[in-house]
Amino acid sequence: MNNKEVYNWIKKWISGVNEWVKHFNKRLNNAEKDLAEFGTLINENVDNIQHNYELIYEIKDDIEDLKQEINALKLIQIITLKQKMDEKEKLTAYNDKSLAK
Repeated sequence: MNNKEVYNWIKKWISGVNEWVKHFNKRLNNAEKDLAEFGTLINENVDNIQHNYELIYEIKDDIEDLKQEINALKLIQIITLKQKMDEKEKLTAYNDKSLAK
């Protein structure tokens, strides 16, 4: 190889390295943009998850309130039925006394 060939080979090699560095820098810049966007998406997802947990806890509290209301309605129904049965027993006893006379 003569000096001119060596010079051209080095020049070509430097040009190739420069192109590779430019390509690498471009990919690195794109990766930085992607990471920045990824961080934003993560923050948005964290906020959404937190909101979902808040909704779940609210629903859980609502369910507990409904359970208490159902239990109260059951007690009211039992008391009402007991009162009706007591009235029916009184009427039956009164009718039995009336018939016995």
